[in-house]
Amino acid sequence: MARGRKAEKVRGVRYRTDRDVWEATYKVDGHRVRKSFIDRNEAIRWLDVAKGLRLKEGAEVLPTSASEPLLTHAEKEARRHHKLHAVTVGELCDGLKNYIAKHPTQYKDQLNPPRRLDRIKADLGTRLAASIKPREIEAWLDGLTNGHTQRGKGKLLSDASVNRYRVMLSAVYKRAIKEEKVADNPVKGTSQRKLRNSVIRWLKPDEEKNIRSVIHNRIDEAVREDHPDYAKHQRHHLCEFVVSLQTGMRRGEQYGLTWDEIDFKSKQIHVKESKNGTERYIPMLPEVVQSFKTLKSLGLERKDRREGEPNQSPEGCCFALADPKKWWAAVLKEARVKSYRWHDNRHTFCSRLVQAGKSLKVVQELAGHRDIKMTARYAHLDHQSKREALEDAFSV
Repeated sequence: MARGRKAEKVRGVRYRTDRDVWEATYKVDGHRVRKSFIDRNEAIRWLDVAKGLRLKEGAEVLPTSASEPLLTHAEKEARRHHKLHAVTVGELCDGLKNYIAKHPTQYKDQLNPPRRLDRIKADLGTRLAASIKPREIEAWLDGLTNGHTQRGKGKLLSDASVNRYRVMLSAVYKRAIKEEKVADNPVKGTSQRKLRNSVIRWLKPDEEKNIRSVIHNRIDEAVREDHPDYAKHQRHHLCEFVVSLQTGMRRGEQYGLTWDEIDFKSKQIHVKESKNGTERYIPMLPEVVQSFKTLKSLGLERKDRREGEPNQSPEGCCFALADPKKWWAAVLKEARVKSYRWHDNRHTFCSRLVQAGKSLKVVQELAGHRDIKMTARYAHLDHQSKREALEDAFSV
């Protein structure tokens, strides 16, 4: 090391006796960037490259970290271009899937998005993300089915389901653009499927009575047969139904609720982040308050789906049973309620408010519709306000 110390001094290069290395240093934006070398000449060469870049391309091209390579604008663009054209759709799907798992508050539905991503990866995963054209995406969406059967492909998905896959694929590209993995989103060049405006289905009073009766009978039967766990589950189902019907929450909002969003003192629910990214407060009717108290007393918790797959739900979930599909279908069948879905509880909530003569603005705020056009679908049900308007206009 003595020979190195006697060599001609180079500004920005010095020998560190404490670490037995040569250190090259330059300054950019008030920040010193230091890089260590075993060989003095390598340190000088590195610093010469940095000085040359400063003269030719400006200080902004210099990295602020020694771990980054010294590259010209053209070299950086070439690397970026290569990176953008090397990533596959499958890699982008994995990236979004990991992001969803790490952000359960933003993605309260931790089941359907990953499932759709798996389907996208299976169909398009090997394709380079930058090479896919909008027409190819359209063709893929047109051919989406509900899976495979022993006789071949299943039935084509509904337009609503196809739109969900389109949104999911677009989310893949949007996340990748933020992470600078791709430059463009080809899904923008595709069209959303137009949905048929079907008649809004809401629950009639006698149908609600039948559903409640079926669940209560199941609770009574479980108590008589001394099946406490089954009785707990049925009580839980009744609470699920009551909360859904009397708050109008979307399924993802309801089953993503945590106890810190329930305020028993002010008797309201704080939906921190809804489907459209907004928050809202929903007043709780007495039966809803009692339902949440019952849920607390049941002491049920969400379980892992299977061994090796831990539950991804956020801590403190109000609902221990997060999938109403099976029990709901069975109850509807027993109650003889036809052509009715869980989401129709939300339609019932909105319809009853409108039928009671409440303004569309109030319904919009309670339901969490971003655009009042969504709420206006229920306007034709406002018979009371129409009758009152006629009576006021023609009263003598």
